[in-house]
Amino acid sequence: MTGPPAPIAMIVVTAVIVGTAIAVGGRFVLRGLPEPTLPGDADDVLRAEYAAKISYRSLARPRFLLGAASFGVLGMIVASIAAPQQTLGCWLVFSTVAVLLAAIDAATTWLPSGLIYRGWGAMTVTAAIAVITAGSDRWTLLITILGGAAIAGVGYLLLWRLTGGRAIAFGDVRLMPMVGAVAGTLGWPGLYWSILLGSVVGAVIGIVRLVLRRRGAFPYAPALVAGPYAAALLLRALP
Repeated sequence: MTGPPAPIAMIVVTAVIVGTAIAVGGRFVLRGLPEPTLPGDADDVLRAEYAAKISYRSLARPRFLLGAASFGVLGMIVASIAAPQQTLGCWLVFSTVAVLLAAIDAATTWLPSGLIYRGWGAMTVTAAIAVITAGSDRWTLLITILGGAAIAGVGYLLLWRLTGGRAIAFGDVRLMPMVGAVAGTLGWPGLYWSILLGSVVGAVIGIVRLVLRRRGAFPYAPALVAGPYAAALLLRALP
């Protein structure tokens, strides 16, 4: 499910919105995020993990925010070129919230649930607008967005349970409905390729970490978030 690229003016405007939201608004978001609470029955290993965590507030600095904003702008440009125009609201949310979450995960290996839930809410609103304005394709779009969110969310929940949380963290499970919803704007092929390509990116990062002998928690959100953008470009390139 693709369409003609968005007009240049729309590409510029949406990119500016995303960049400003992350670079300026992200500072206030990061300063307001609560830190995870240590469980009362935590063992010494878990206590050490919580103690070593980089605080969200400490990320509210220009270098981190500008880096995250750059990736968000790049993602929004890709979406404006490769995704259906009526769904760009969904991609705007994704390029702002999901990209910021991926950057947070890359820096801390933690995903703040409060920000994920806000992303769910914003994605719901923009998805509803996209469906309403989709004309004769509205039912197809509704089904693929809802189906994408459900399949991605439930699929990763099962993966988390089957592996006892060793393959992915529960924060990744919370993130996946947002990934699946935006992937669903590309249709069923978009959902398939988003999950596949995101997993491939994650595998490549994992292999690089093994080669470099990097130990510790593995930030998987950047790979998951990259999946829909890679899928959009692939589907745009296919005949």
